[in-house]
Amino acid sequence: MEPKRYVIGTAGHIDHGKTMLTRVLTGVNTDRLKEEQKRNISIEPGFAPLTLPSGLTVSIIDVPGHEKLIRQMVAGVVGIDFVLLVVAADEGVMPQTREHLSILDLLGLKNGLLLLNKIDRADPDLLPIIEEDLLELARGTFLEGAPILHISSVTGEGIDHLLQVLDQKLPHIEQRKSEAPFRLPVDRSFIVKGAGTVVTGTVQSGSTGPGEVLELLPGGKRVKVRQTQVHSQTVPMVQAGQRAALNLTGVDREEVFRGQTVVQPGIWSTSRRIDIRAVSLPDLDFSLRQRSLVTLMIGTSEVFAELILYDRKEWKPGEEIYASLVLREPVVAGHGDRFILRRPTPSATIGGGEVAEPAAVKRKIHPSSAREIRQTFVGGLSVRILRELDQALLLTFRELQSLSGEGEATLCAELEALKEVDRILPVASGFAAVDTLTRIEEEMRIWLTSYHQEHPMLPGVPKAEWAARFLPDLGTKEVNTLLEMWEERRILNQKGEYIALHSFTPDLPDQWKPAVNQVVNRLQKEGWTPTEWETLLQEAKIPAKFGEDIRGFLVREAILVPLTKKLLMHREAYDRAVELAAKTIRREGSLTMQQAKECFGLSRKYLVPLLELMDKKGITRRVGDKRILIQEDKASQ
Repeated sequence: MEPKRYVIGTAGHIDHGKTMLTRVLTGVNTDRLKEEQKRNISIEPGFAPLTLPSGLTVSIIDVPGHEKLIRQMVAGVVGIDFVLLVVAADEGVMPQTREHLSILDLLGLKNGLLLLNKIDRADPDLLPIIEEDLLELARGTFLEGAPILHISSVTGEGIDHLLQVLDQKLPHIEQRKSEAPFRLPVDRSFIVKGAGTVVTGTVQSGSTGPGEVLELLPGGKRVKVRQTQVHSQTVPMVQAGQRAALNLTGVDREEVFRGQTVVQPGIWSTSRRIDIRAVSLPDLDFSLRQRSLVTLMIGTSEVFAELILYDRKEWKPGEEIYASLVLREPVVAGHGDRFILRRPTPSATIGGGEVAEPAAVKRKIHPSSAREIRQTFVGGLSVRILRELDQALLLTFRELQSLSGEGEATLCAELEALKEVDRILPVASGFAAVDTLTRIEEEMRIWLTSYHQEHPMLPGVPKAEWAARFLPDLGTKEVNTLLEMWEERRILNQKGEYIALHSFTPDLPDQWKPAVNQVVNRLQKEGWTPTEWETLLQEAKIPAKFGEDIRGFLVREAILVPLTKKLLMHREAYDRAVELAAKTIRREGSLTMQQAKECFGLSRKYLVPLLELMDKKGITRRVGDKRILIQEDKASQ
């Protein structure tokens, strides 16, 4: 059975004893920086292993409590499964206690304990009041109903009981999924002498091990894993839910920074615009207007973003919204990722929520946009797949995995379910949404029907024009793949570089058939000396605007053969000319211009383009002042 993996985080006001508690539990002083030890406060998140009485080893993260270090606090709690909210019994609930709990609640934490620390220094008469304040604070949050444990990191009171409670509660927490593609937000990077660059963080999803090629985003730097560790112990693989250290090759320490994410290549990408579901804290004393500047904290990243509202003019305290964020810098985000929003100045936590769409498109400012974002968010993976296919029309499995951030097994199962209910259709190596294909097919039928009625003599619409109208965002390969599918389904036909409905056959309009027959019959009689095309049109009273379409139709139907733009010869006359030229060459060995004049009795106006057309079609070839026969089969056609 796979070992359990949990990360515990501490939270609470500065000086309430979080770091001392971590040291008592683990034996590790997580204040590793000189400044932290000098000032006796935590500046960066600290990490240590904790072995419980049952033998289960978990990770514990001690986060800073100072109000100016909220960024470090948020980066530290990313990926924790269980929180210890620490309150000093001699001080009670303080401002950062409230803000930390709000942040933890907004980040979607579901499990934790309330700890009254420094119980040895508590006033027995005030203790019931502090407990009541703590219960009131927890009301309406994920810690409502959580037990309050009395502890002292100095005397050791309650520490054994705390460990026993953790042993009881942790095994019931749902494990993080390892099946999704690998992702580790970087919270630290440093150099180890003799090893090189090392990054640390909590594995959000997937697994990796030595020899794996990964990617650093933003930046796109490819790196290779040399070694993987969990709490300074070398392991063959790190998995979701573990505090991990990756020794990387191919990158210098100066190229890595907190806020980057180490990912499986080709699956994850960076976002500059995300759709969100968010809720603001109810006790705010301000609202946010359209395009307000906010600070987005997601993963270990902190970037400025512009808030785009669709169904309201301002975001008021306690309201839930479906909106978008336009980011000043790229971040790595996945559907459902939790985030915190803060006001840049004066600093204050606004609220938080979840990512509805990490690769959002620009939307119109209208309530319908908010409804679309909500539908994407609540609809689950199937809705997201269908939406992506509707936008892109045709996507490979790899592309769908990149857009969804899901593991292979999960995505395969969802695609199979959608195929069974005829919502998607496999097309070559990719997938398309049936509803989207049906809509495009109906649009094509309507438009092509109108086009064929307007241009009945043309073989269809030029392929480039058709693709630009119906498949504007697809490459040549994808366009040809869909075209082949529509040909197999007898919806479209491709004739050379023209696209037409399968049921369409080019033909002369009834109103022009008599006049065209008159022109064709005349050319048949004139043989090798045809009248110029414009003259024929004028005499048959055919408008010039129809003349080009008629000309093209007659040539494609092999009724006429174009000698020049002005001269067209009837096919029968041309075939006789080819036969006569071939016969002469077989008898004489070649055909000179003088011999051609004698054979055909034509002036250069007709003879030269006739002989050059035979050259162009590969029947004859000019060698000096003579022509020889190239292909007997063409000459006999």
